Amino acid sequence: MSDIDFSSLPNKKYYSISEVSSLLKIKQTEIRYWEKFEPKLKSKGITRVYDLKKLRLLVEIKKLIKDQGIKPAKISLYLSNKKIKKPNHLDIKRELINIKNLIKKASKV
Repeated sequence: MSDIDFSSLPNKKYYSISEVSSLLKIKQTEIRYWEKFEPKLKSKGITRVYDLKKLRLLVEIKKLIKDQGIKPAKISLYLSNKKIKKPNHLDIKRELINIKNLIKKASKV
């Protein structure tokens, strides 16, 4: 599934649900349905509008549902767990860099 080229989007602060649905090539009803499970997508006013942050979140949700087969009801849980795991990946990366540096130092001796 192809990603959206955010640099080619019109320079707007907010996008309507119809614009977002055509960008993502999904129905507006799907977006409304996903809003039930991910509170960050909901607009504060009556009209649904989406900024770039919400648009990126929708792209991620679409990938999870369409590509990985995750059920919409589990999306919020999956996204919150994913955020918790990010620091662990950084810690592992730092540790691997430290090991790499130790190996370089040991090979010079």
